[in-house]
Amino acid sequence: MTIDDLQDFVVLYQTRNVSDAAVELMMTQSALSKRIQAMENGLSAKLISTKNKRHLVITESGETFFRYAETILTQYQLLTNELAEYRELKKGTLHIGSVPVMSQYGLMEKTSRFMADYPQINIRLEELEGDELLDMLQTKQLDLGVLRNMQSQLLNKSQFQFIDIDKDELKVILPVTHPLAKQKRISMSDLHDVDVVSLNPGSGIYEQVGKLYQQAGFTPNIRFTTTHIETLLGIIEKSERVTFLFEKSAEPFMTAQFVSRSFETPIYNKLQLVYPQGELTQAGRRFVKYIVSGTKR
Repeated sequence: MTIDDLQDFVVLYQTRNVSDAAVELMMTQSALSKRIQAMENGLSAKLISTKNKRHLVITESGETFFRYAETILTQYQLLTNELAEYRELKKGTLHIGSVPVMSQYGLMEKTSRFMADYPQINIRLEELEGDELLDMLQTKQLDLGVLRNMQSQLLNKSQFQFIDIDKDELKVILPVTHPLAKQKRISMSDLHDVDVVSLNPGSGIYEQVGKLYQQAGFTPNIRFTTTHIETLLGIIEKSERVTFLFEKSAEPFMTAQFVSRSFETPIYNKLQLVYPQGELTQAGRRFVKYIVSGTKR
């Protein structure tokens, strides 16, 4: 008995008419009748009764057979789908762009485990500034992007899928000797005459801080910008300058020489996986599930 035999019987069961079932299966009535008879002979059980020429009757054995046939066909479909997924994974490639936060949020560790579990998938990972990452996502040069929602909100929501993978708080980073370091929280008015150093435009933080100052009604005294957190901390150390960083991003670089303080109204941001709607490959879907759950499945 074959999968085709089971499928033929299910169609016959649903139509309750040999002629209609034969048309749906694109075979002759005679061929379908012979196939059902062969199944009955192989099972030593009567599955249908055709005594009533106008209405086919399913026997008790036929009802039982139908239930098992449906279960087997469902499992078979799941099997073929999964095998197709693995065939596609064998030739999978992924081009991923990320703002420079993969290590701080544990994503590099997860990516390394994914690469070990799926060595057949070729992964190209680039760390990019936010504006370049957005451009490459919009021009479909990337399969996936990892960026903060203050950056991803610039993308068309109808064209992209957004998955939250972490949450972080924007902090004011100060030297431990700074006068404001004694405060538990920092207001924007506290920063009115304070010199600032910042991550570069396109980092998201630069734009976020600019909005905060704009809302407060004054312009930040930005003295220096860079792409490197270590450089920022080196510049503010033993000075009265401050910088702004997300807590988890800053954590690996913080020493006893620095403190972090929340804004008077704490500011939170989400880290997201972003990809074009309807264009994610099987390798990409597997990677997304892996990053979100941290496991193969």
